[in-house]
Amino acid sequence: MEFNEKKKLIVIKPNGNHSNRLLQNLHFEMFCKEHQIEYHNPTFSDMAGYYIEPCNSNTNYFYKFLQIDLLGKLFRHSRIVKKLFSIVWIISKLTPLKLVRFDKQSEISKAESTLLKAFMKNNVVYTAGWKFRLSDHDLNHQDEIIKKYTLKTTFIEKSALAKKAEGFKSDGCTLIGIHIRRGDYKKWKGGKYCYNDEIYKKHMNSISEQLSIQGKEKKLFILFSNETLDFKESSEVIISKESWYIDQHIMSLCDYLVGPPSTFTLWASMLGKAKLFHIHNSHDNIKI
Repeated sequence: MEFNEKKKLIVIKPNGNHSNRLLQNLHFEMFCKEHQIEYHNPTFSDMAGYYIEPCNSNTNYFYKFLQIDLLGKLFRHSRIVKKLFSIVWIISKLTPLKLVRFDKQSEISKAESTLLKAFMKNNVVYTAGWKFRLSDHDLNHQDEIIKKYTLKTTFIEKSALAKKAEGFKSDGCTLIGIHIRRGDYKKWKGGKYCYNDEIYKKHMNSISEQLSIQGKEKKLFILFSNETLDFKESSEVIISKESWYIDQHIMSLCDYLVGPPSTFTLWASMLGKAKLFHIHNSHDNIKI
């Protein structure tokens, strides 16, 4: 849909950590690209500097004011408090400012039409929420936008591990990224996706055997985690101690990515088109 008047979408609330925010931003930006709407995401200002050509993330005092959550620090896990006690929600109820939130799973299927409807009567729309997604047939600009969010070479050049991974890959080595996430996963979903080392070792051994059968003897497992790992490094196993944005870049170089369900590996696989295997239970078997 094209509009006669100039329209602008402004994301006013971030969701989650780095990869969650990247995915949220991706869908909103693709929506705007598809419908020729000017796009601003001031919540992305702290991350924009890592990427080649990110969205407009300029911020100002008004945007910062709208982002204030009253009682947010006390009730940071309460969606109701975040909504009802946020400055942007209060102002939207008292002024013509238009706010469209996407907080419910049931809203995903009609997310795009809901936002388009808001633009029928408003030139500027503020938005927030994790449940905004475009359907598969609407992802026309995904490759173009993901290319814009490729890490700047200045960061890559400073990482010895990134250079090492690139060297192995250019030498015909198969790279397998293993994402070991425990930490917050010990409580999330009741610890359902918090796996011990033996589960990861099982998958590493299985993948190694499968690659050997396929005649791919040159392989390198790269382990990623935000905790200290009790794995022995070798000629085929190395452990990353890099920052999150370098880890995502190295993951994007991998041929295969393995780990619990996570937007961290999801974003990396989209960036580099790696084959992604999410482990949904301890009995899963991976066939590459």
